[in-house]
Amino acid sequence: MSSNRLFLPGLLAVIALFWVAWQIYAGWGLVTLDLRDAPLAKAITAISRQGGIEIVSNLDPSTPVTIKVKRVAPVEALDIVAVRTEASWQLAYLGAPEAGAIDDVLGVFRAGGETTGWASFDAGGFSLVAPQSGEALDLRGTFWTPSEPGGLSALLDEAAQKTGVFLAAPADWKPSVSAPQAAPMAVAMPRLFRSAGGVAREVFLLRARPSRDDDMGGGRGGAWIGKPTGGGQRGGGWMRAMGDLQNTAARAEAQIALLPESEQERAREDVRLMGEFWREMRDLPEEERPAKAQEFFSRPEVADRMDERRMAREAKMTPQQRVERSKRYFERKQAAKAEQNRGS
Repeated sequence: MSSNRLFLPGLLAVIALFWVAWQIYAGWGLVTLDLRDAPLAKAITAISRQGGIEIVSNLDPSTPVTIKVKRVAPVEALDIVAVRTEASWQLAYLGAPEAGAIDDVLGVFRAGGETTGWASFDAGGFSLVAPQSGEALDLRGTFWTPSEPGGLSALLDEAAQKTGVFLAAPADWKPSVSAPQAAPMAVAMPRLFRSAGGVAREVFLLRARPSRDDDMGGGRGGAWIGKPTGGGQRGGGWMRAMGDLQNTAARAEAQIALLPESEQERAREDVRLMGEFWREMRDLPEEERPAKAQEFFSRPEVADRMDERRMAREAKMTPQQRVERSKRYFERKQAAKAEQNRGS
């Protein structure tokens, strides 16, 4: 009896130990936050520490942030912070001959300055697909298969266009380089920069949205990092951001592979419809495009998808942000109606 009494507490202790270990393992890399009007710097530090990622922001670090999440992916926590600070973010891989060059350019970006002397490669800065849950996609797992050997700039441009990841390197750095084997971007980019004799840095950039008079130049809220190069074009609406449709299709498929398998077929159909729309838009005269766009986005299936994305985005806003968004929408509708009445 006495041995049984000793055995039971020991067994319970072992079970408790395994339970604690499992909780630590299951939550590894996930983020739990409960902050109210806390400085942005505190939120970024917490996400970075818990999620194991580096975040560099050019926002004012004292910007107040309210966020309450439990065991979410670090990119989802970052996305909520971006929505609530009216900012935008991108996964980036920076490469240079020495680590100091990356430190320097990130320091300029963090201070809100203009990052000169760097070339950047970007596919427009948005995901072509989104999980039905509305959670942010972690593009570190996006698979890239280089199509053919080329110089560093050509490979960076191809990788950006086919994955949606932001890439940058010094503009005057033109080493000989070997195309890496097909791999997720978190593996392929360090390999590529190492083959060039340099170093790589994975970082999530959180940027204040530029003001109207910023013109994407310097200043807090200005450009990302470096001068846009290659096929990527920022600004100018979706027609420019879509870029080459073949690369866009590859980018969409690479991002679809990150979705749950049960959601992939629907995502492919959405991308197919959108691709047909952009091919038609590209071939239309400028004056006929507005009518075509109105017809397409009025389709029930398209409107439903847009509503799903809008609602998922609004769910990440604060109540005050939702009120302000509704107010701006109402004001735009009233202005459009007034303009229509004046025209008639």
